[in-house]
Amino acid sequence: MQNTITRITLVFLLCCGTLFTALAQSTGTIQGVVKDAATREGIVGGTVHLDKTSIGGPTDVDGNFRLEKVPVGEYALVVSSVSYKTTTIQKVTVTAGKTTVVNTQLETDQQQLSEVVVTGVRRTNTEVSVISEIKQANVVVSGVSSEQIVKTQDRDAAEVVRRIPGVTIVDNRFIQVRGLSDRYNAVWLNDVTAPSSETDRKSFSFDIVPSSLLDRVLVFKDPSPELPGDFAGGLVKVYLRKPAQNERLLTANYSSGYRNGTTGKDFFTDKTQAGDAFGFGAVKRGLPGGFPTLGTAYQQYERDFYAKQLENTFPIYKMKAMPDVRFNAAYLNQINLKNLTIGSITSVNYTNTFTRFQIDRNQFDGAGQRTDQFKDDQSSNNVRLGAIQNFNVVLDNGDRLELRNLFNQQGRNQVTTRQGYDNDGRLVRNSYQLGYQGRTTYTGQLAGQHTFNKEKTTLDWVGGYGYSNRNEPDLRRVSYQSIPSTTEGGAPTETVLTPGAGQVDVNNAGRLYQKLSEHSYTLNANLKHQVKVAERTVEIGAGTYLEYRKRHFQARAFGYSLNAAGLQGLRSEAVGNIFDPQNIGADGFRLTEDLNSTYRYSASNELEAAYLSFNIPITEKLKLVTGARYERNVQSIATGINGQPVEQEVTTNFVLPSANFSYSINEKNLVRASYGRSLNRPEFREAAPFFYYDFDFNVLNYGSLYLNPLTPLKVATIDNLDFRYEFYPSSGELIHVGAFYKKFHNPIENTVVLTTNLAYTFANAPSAYAYGLELDLKKSLNFLDNAFGTTGLRNLSAVFNASLIKSQVSLGENFVAWDQKRALQGQSPYVFNGGLYYQTPTNSWQVTALYNVFGPRILFAGSNDYPDVVELPRHTVDLSLTKTVTSRLTLNAGVQDVLNQKVNLVQDFNRDKKYEAKNDPSLAGYRRGTYYTLGLRFNLEPRARALTPLP
Repeated sequence: MQNTITRITLVFLLCCGTLFTALAQSTGTIQGVVKDAATREGIVGGTVHLDKTSIGGPTDVDGNFRLEKVPVGEYALVVSSVSYKTTTIQKVTVTAGKTTVVNTQLETDQQQLSEVVVTGVRRTNTEVSVISEIKQANVVVSGVSSEQIVKTQDRDAAEVVRRIPGVTIVDNRFIQVRGLSDRYNAVWLNDVTAPSSETDRKSFSFDIVPSSLLDRVLVFKDPSPELPGDFAGGLVKVYLRKPAQNERLLTANYSSGYRNGTTGKDFFTDKTQAGDAFGFGAVKRGLPGGFPTLGTAYQQYERDFYAKQLENTFPIYKMKAMPDVRFNAAYLNQINLKNLTIGSITSVNYTNTFTRFQIDRNQFDGAGQRTDQFKDDQSSNNVRLGAIQNFNVVLDNGDRLELRNLFNQQGRNQVTTRQGYDNDGRLVRNSYQLGYQGRTTYTGQLAGQHTFNKEKTTLDWVGGYGYSNRNEPDLRRVSYQSIPSTTEGGAPTETVLTPGAGQVDVNNAGRLYQKLSEHSYTLNANLKHQVKVAERTVEIGAGTYLEYRKRHFQARAFGYSLNAAGLQGLRSEAVGNIFDPQNIGADGFRLTEDLNSTYRYSASNELEAAYLSFNIPITEKLKLVTGARYERNVQSIATGINGQPVEQEVTTNFVLPSANFSYSINEKNLVRASYGRSLNRPEFREAAPFFYYDFDFNVLNYGSLYLNPLTPLKVATIDNLDFRYEFYPSSGELIHVGAFYKKFHNPIENTVVLTTNLAYTFANAPSAYAYGLELDLKKSLNFLDNAFGTTGLRNLSAVFNASLIKSQVSLGENFVAWDQKRALQGQSPYVFNGGLYYQTPTNSWQVTALYNVFGPRILFAGSNDYPDVVELPRHTVDLSLTKTVTSRLTLNAGVQDVLNQKVNLVQDFNRDKKYEAKNDPSLAGYRRGTYYTLGLRFNLEPRARALTPLP
């Protein structure tokens, strides 16, 4: 493994070194800073160019500029900006391989100032603008821009956010921030709550947002009055691309992917249906029309009649896995409507991917001895169709209105076949699960930004509607044995189902139809007003957040039972044909619906929040942002257990104070310290009196009310402390070092249930804590030029971030575990991300190498007899190469997961907490396969008729 890593590193460095050497030429660089002569502040959006040449560029948010690849010679440097007098600096000399520094100041042009009104859309998706936003924030923030996303070749938001300091991804969809499980994190999409389509966990599925639609992603890591109270790890704000005025652009991207172990190999699938190709296949797989509704009483002959209406969809089909396909297109333009100019962005995206994994699974007794071993073969075909349509208008007075729309449709066709072996290696049981899942997500928002009172008062608001739907019809499960026939002249094998004659077992011979739908309505409004207090400008903030969510979930489970009379006649049938409609009847199978379980619930959540904040400049360098947030929440759940209605309504009221100090040592150095209280509420699925069978792990999962209908889960409260030092060496660079501490009261965890069969539920532990250190670095390596005697290293930049975390839970009587002070469930003790980015001065070549690893994390909290299930660390290395061929065509290639290390879940039966593959038995393990991509990007309208946008 080490030799593989060494070879990869040497090849990458050799490629970079070859490019560096080629760049040594007779050119130099001019850089400097442009400031306001009166205020000494950097001038944003100024223009710097060399007279009588086409060489020039803008100033960034700090007034910095840099002109590269300037031929050797002497020039006149012209500096200008709106409302300032233009300045020309004569005799600026450029020397080969060196940097000429020119700093200057501009004086205000009062005549221009009275005549000019500037309106526009501020750019927010560049590395410089995101770093500026982080620097000016009132709280501890980390983030990534779309400019950096393009360099990584990440495909969706899930892959993007794992580049952010302290962030890891679970199951390729859900986030962890600072090592805390996904339940402790919140996600907002364009400043309102993101819709969720997950039935069994509290999280936003990041894989539904393609990376091409992202503007930037910011992670807020400590509380503040204007932020929602329900998070402890981080609040992730995902901003989609927005229309740019005075811009016209049409781009299209196409890429194909090859995965080792999948592409071109045999692939197993459910029977295809109309709509599968675009993710709408669930529509054709539902119960047939006229089928009795849930709870309808009907006679046996009627049951047989309806059972025969169900198509036999148990056979498994085989095909060849095709190469993955990804396509997206975006069109940016202006719409002129009378006196208004409306910016518009339209985007569509489509993906069709295949994965086939060979998964080894094991089960153990309390002493750690293996009782069962399984070989899973899992084939998954995932299709996603998405669209975005945003409009933006800037009014004459500078106010802005936006209409945003995001739609995603996903379909997953998955087949898992399982062979079970005893400890002597003999095949003792076969089983499989196959089904189709469709997920629909839509979010629409109307937003506005307004200024009043000579820009002393600002108001921004967002009204949103979200819809999510998860439809999983006809999920089939079968468990059986294939026994060689002993009858003379009989069939070579006999099929014996796990449920015996007359038995109904929906998990081993049944069909499940389940559907979830959720509607959400939100309103977020923030008002800020500046007042003079003792010669200082104090900003007072006030706002409200209103949210209403309504969810309905229903499942119907049917099990096949075999009559003794038909036992012999059906044993010779292939398992895929055994449930054919012709085998339904008195001498064959009967279909029975499970009416005793809680297969449905309705829930609603009402949240009303208000806050008051004060942004106080105590001195010129010391700033305090303080205030409090009030949140009232009402959660209601209604269902039934064994025919008895169960209703719960829990109302909570919390006041959440916070204080954030920031001290600007100088323009490049900043120190932050903060305290804030936040919450963690139980999610619908965690509280609902409902259970479901997890085929992958062969366990049952219970909502807390199913086991304790009179004891609702408590809301967890968290006290958060943060300290961070921030250093900004130059434009686009940062170095952050921080520490944090969190104290939990009543944390909610997923824990083992002490029943005859292995099962999990949710419960409150009395208390817990977590503390850690963080390092975030984004730096150009141009300072190494002198060491190597070249000018190429200025085009090489490094990104590195690391988190070291320690956590501990104090368990109560609801938890039976050998270790009463273990780590928090889902917590990683460390997270490391690293990256090298190389770009030629003209951006014609771009090379990227990325590395990620996380520490062992508890997926399921165990008990005395069943140790914690822990995911072991996994090192990943990704490489990508981009070549700009012409102004209209760009090629890109990538290799993801070069090392292809094993995904390994182990159990710590020796209780040494070291979590090692060589000493801890594996519960499940598989390799995802190295993934290769090749793509084309077409720029179909390269002519920019845009004004220079605001940074």
